[in-house]
Amino acid sequence: MSLKSVQRLSAVLFLVGASAVSAEVAKIQLGMSVPLTGNASGIGQSYKNGVELAINQLNREGGVHGIQVQLVIKDDQYEPERTVQNTRQFILENKVLALFAYVGTPTSLAISPLLQHYQIPYIAPFSGASLLRQSEYNFIYHLRAGYEEETQSQVDYLLLNPKTKVGLLLQADEFGASVEQGYLKALQLKGISPVITARFQRNSTAIEAGVSELINAGAELVFMVGTYKPLAEAINFGRRKGYRPTYATVSFAGLQQLSALLDKGDKVMATMVVPKPTDTSWLVVREYQRLMIQQATAPLSDIGLEGFTAGTLLGQALKLCSLPVERSCLLEKLRQQTAVYDFPLQFDPIKQQASQQVFRVKVTDRGLEDLR
Repeated sequence: MSLKSVQRLSAVLFLVGASAVSAEVAKIQLGMSVPLTGNASGIGQSYKNGVELAINQLNREGGVHGIQVQLVIKDDQYEPERTVQNTRQFILENKVLALFAYVGTPTSLAISPLLQHYQIPYIAPFSGASLLRQSEYNFIYHLRAGYEEETQSQVDYLLLNPKTKVGLLLQADEFGASVEQGYLKALQLKGISPVITARFQRNSTAIEAGVSELINAGAELVFMVGTYKPLAEAINFGRRKGYRPTYATVSFAGLQQLSALLDKGDKVMATMVVPKPTDTSWLVVREYQRLMIQQATAPLSDIGLEGFTAGTLLGQALKLCSLPVERSCLLEKLRQQTAVYDFPLQFDPIKQQASQQVFRVKVTDRGLEDLR
């Protein structure tokens, strides 16, 4: 074979090889299962909007070394069985690089056998459950603070009088149980036990029986666990019965959505794991707002800001990996991140968690107000 023939063959083989590599990394796919319909749809839509805000910006800026990032999004209606179905498709059919920005504790726990079997990265789920924060779950990366931090902050702020009658109103599933443990632990440190624990079904607004139990027990402070629709129904039903205790809930509730359903005079305290989406003293908030205006997206929300922070963080880590991106590299670079804009991170390998920050707010019919 002549030298020219060898050179032509080498060129062809190079182009074929380059084409194969190009096809392999033509896009970086991430699987995202969230509730887009049903009683928790406002939460899923808000988180999705925030994530998409960041990923769209990443792709506009050239993606990851010229490769676009694609979100493969499926609706699970906040039902674990649907989340399992979606996740199987992501892993076996779409062959995604990672599972990203899922919503919920029961949904996350339902797919834990799949996560353990495939050891696929599970990044920034919208859940603060301690059950997901275990040292052996080194394939999970949590951005947000956990429910233990949120519940401790609430109890420290609200329970100045040890004689206060405390009640719990809980979603009857893994989410409710996880947050309940946080409340019980924080209350125990103050020598307090709830006078009543009432429960209601997930994805249901049939809340009257639980609120009636709180009324009969005389609970003056009610820690609530659930999504915005049943919690708002509980507050409204109690008000109609002349019952106006102080309420408190965690970030998962969907605080902007809850605010829109409240009445003047309702007393609701909550915790968030990101700053208020209107607090422009934070650079991360200013960037979030700038892109929200630029892309004409949905209204500002703490959940949307958390999604934006998660999406931005993911982009930062992906850019530090060579192509094709390996799952091990993605997890390693995530753990090395120390900030998203000015939102500080310090990864805890015991909890698989990057942020421990909690922000207290008052939820009113006019929106969110700072509580120091």
